[in-house]
Amino acid sequence: MTVRLAASGKLFLAGEYAVLDPGRPALVVGIDWKMHAVAEPGAPGLQILHRPSGLLWDGGQAPAELRFAARAALLAMAFCGKRGGVRISFEDDLSHDGRKLGLGGSAAASVLAVRAVCALADRPAGEDEILALAAGAHWAEQGGSGSGADVAAAALGGILEVRSRIVWQSAEEVMALPGERVAASRPLDVRRLAIPPELRLLLVDTGAPANTRSLVREVRAFARGAPARWQARAGEISAAEGKLRDALESCDAQSALDAVRRGAAAMAALGEDAGVPIATPELAKACALASAAGAAGKPSGAGGGDCAVVVAFGDEARDGAEAALRPHFRVFRVAPA
Repeated sequence: MTVRLAASGKLFLAGEYAVLDPGRPALVVGIDWKMHAVAEPGAPGLQILHRPSGLLWDGGQAPAELRFAARAALLAMAFCGKRGGVRISFEDDLSHDGRKLGLGGSAAASVLAVRAVCALADRPAGEDEILALAAGAHWAEQGGSGSGADVAAAALGGILEVRSRIVWQSAEEVMALPGERVAASRPLDVRRLAIPPELRLLLVDTGAPANTRSLVREVRAFARGAPARWQARAGEISAAEGKLRDALESCDAQSALDAVRRGAAAMAALGEDAGVPIATPELAKACALASAAGAAGKPSGAGGGDCAVVVAFGDEARDGAEAALRPHFRVFRVAPA
């Protein structure tokens, strides 16, 4: 039995950093750029192959490219009670020309690993259980950090409002729990939004990689050291998220563009307060070019490099923003999956 699987890449539309506080929402979109894997019975135990690099893991310390998939597959095996061998082959990743763009490759790999194990097990898993297992493994492999919103986007696709309900205290706690407990934990509160028919999205590659874990660590240190300033900035980011959510649900294009710009400004202000380069000069330039062309842009995810997401309404506005950005950046058209 061979099973072919796919998971979406993600872009954050609003709510970054603030979503790390339990109950604060983020808007994410699972896009039509996919990661693909094949699951099939294998030798006893677990094997994970990363075809782009040729790496093969079959136990022990997992290489960086496979550590999220390995953690997720092991947790899924604990849940499913899988005894026979499983071989998971990743056919691609979410990089372009060998470079990561910040599209949530580790989240997609976690989702695919859980789905692969469960697809070959006698005990089927529902989408809620797959999401919980993938989110638990991803959070644990990040050292007990992250909101899980990227995992929801990878698993479910479309535009989602996600709130973190994670109650675990450490990675060790997650991995010590019975798989059934993790699967039943419901660590994420997810609500799907309708996709406005005129919504258009562009992915803008700034050409500089970002260290998300380092950025998040520094912002969390700022939040602990200056809680009042953190609450003010997180409140601004959350307010922009709420405005964007309402605008998308009412198909109010102008309000949506304004909310995206407010979100970008709030992220930049957080970076200034925390002394963290969230809005790099390249990201700021991409957002300014998009705004001047009648669209709106913001860093997607932690900022610090990687990519910007540009929101436009209608083909004409998208084409104008694309024309303004292409002389300076690599630009890709993407859509909700």
